[in-house]
Amino acid sequence: MLPTFLKSQVVSDAHLWSAVSVSKKINDFEFSFSEELRFDENFTHVDKLFSEIGAEYKIIKGLSVSANYRFNRDNDYESGNYDLKNRFDIKVDYKYKYNNFQFGFRTKFQTQTAPSYKNNTTYNRNKFSIKYKMENPFTPYIYYEFYYQFNDQKVINRNRFSLGTKYKINENNAVKLFYIFENRFNVKNLEHSHIWGVSYSISL
Repeated sequence: MLPTFLKSQVVSDAHLWSAVSVSKKINDFEFSFSEELRFDENFTHVDKLFSEIGAEYKIIKGLSVSANYRFNRDNDYESGNYDLKNRFDIKVDYKYKYNNFQFGFRTKFQTQTAPSYKNNTTYNRNKFSIKYKMENPFTPYIYYEFYYQFNDQKVINRNRFSLGTKYKINENNAVKLFYIFENRFNVKNLEHSHIWGVSYSISL
């Protein structure tokens, strides 16, 4: 019974995510750049630092496709080392508005480079979201997302549940506050992450 018990241990941690992004719309295209800093180990350790660029194209009203590239530095808490990774993804978004509600579905295919001793993970990520436009500058939202890993296990091994709100400062500036509960399973140790985040966005 002991090995089974050890295998089922749950690792829980608190994370802090902070980001700044800039975007620019040109006709049916929207180009973006963002910088993000993430902490783990109960906010005490820099987990990731990355830069991301992307482009989105509006196909028809409510439907768009986009591609993104991310240069990422992953820091390992135990060894004190870090890995430099390149991540690529393409995604399709669909949004439908009904009165003050906006319902969304996004599917994303994502892969990244990895050191020689690790496998390149490839995921299909699917997200379902609901937003509510209030009379004031706040837009609260909720979403659920799950990850399907193609290589290695070929299983759903992660999901996320999030609550948050966007505060529109003016036409070009906004702040987003959010909480994410992330659950990782079908892995050696189950992982629960409580993620708190803040981001600032600028539209040019």
